[in-house]
Amino acid sequence: MSKRLFSRDASRQMNIWWEDTPDGFLLRYEQDVEPILDSNRQKQNAGREYYASAGDYWKVASIPITVQYKWMIEDGIDVTNEDHWPRVQRKLNDPDWRYLKTAEVIV
Repeated sequence: MSKRLFSRDASRQMNIWWEDTPDGFLLRYEQDVEPILDSNRQKQNAGREYYASAGDYWKVASIPITVQYKWMIEDGIDVTNEDHWPRVQRKLNDPDWRYLKTAEVIV
């Protein structure tokens, strides 16, 4: 089975790999999420100072696209679907996913 780069999204630092399989092919998504998580941690650590200039709203999370895909495939959660937001909120409030949040708040 061969594997080759199918597509690269530089803005998201994401690669899509094409892999031949006995049944056809598989697309694998790979993303360097560390820059996003590092930025989230910096914003968490900055506390209210970060949000003082934010106006009327706070950005409380930044979810890498590969995590969104993982949630969609494994849990059936689509972060773009408003009906799924109670489940997204539960995920964001779960300590296992705390580095997706940009603030130490309960969503």
